[in-house]
Amino acid sequence: MSAELKELEGILNVTLPEKLIEDIVKVEEGHFNVHSTVKNAYELMKILHEEAGVYHLSTISGIEKEKEFNICYHLQHRIEEEFREIPINFFVTKVDKGNPKTPSMIDFFVSADYYEREIYDFFGIYFESHPFLQRLILPERWPDDVRPLRKEYGWEQIKEITLDIAKKALEED
Repeated sequence: MSAELKELEGILNVTLPEKLIEDIVKVEEGHFNVHSTVKNAYELMKILHEEAGVYHLSTISGIEKEKEFNICYHLQHRIEEEFREIPINFFVTKVDKGNPKTPSMIDFFVSADYYEREIYDFFGIYFESHPFLQRLILPERWPDDVRPLRKEYGWEQIKEITLDIAKKALEED
C-alpha cells in the first residue's frame, strides 16, 4: 500500500480497495489526485461519497490525451473537527476515444448533471445512465459529429461552422 493511499484513507477514515485505484498522487498537503479506470470509477466514487463522506462536486473537466480521454471530478471532503476542506481530484482514466463512454456520477452529485452534459456537448463523451444527456451549450443547429474541444478541430473550422450557423439563422429571419 502506498504512503499516499494510507494518508488519504486516514483522512477519509475509510478503506479504499486498491483494486479500484489506478494511482494516487499527493498534490500538496491535504490535496490528492485519485485515478480510476472507467471500469472501476462508479464503484470507487460510491465508496468516496457514501462511506468517506465526500460531499461536494465543484466542477468536472474533460481532458483529451493522445489515445484517450480523462474526466476529472473536482471533489471536496470536509473534516468538521478541524474546520478543513480536503480537495480530491477524481480522475476517470482510459476513456476510449473511439467509443467514449464513462459512468455518470449523477447518482452521487446532482450537480454532475450540467457538467456532464457540457462535456458531452464539447467532447462527445457519453455518460452512461445520465437521465437527460442532451445538448446544453452548443446551438441546436450545431453538427452532431463536430465536438469543438477535441484536438482534431482547429479554430478555423470552429469559426467557419459558427459563422455558417449565424448566416443561416439570419437568412431565415
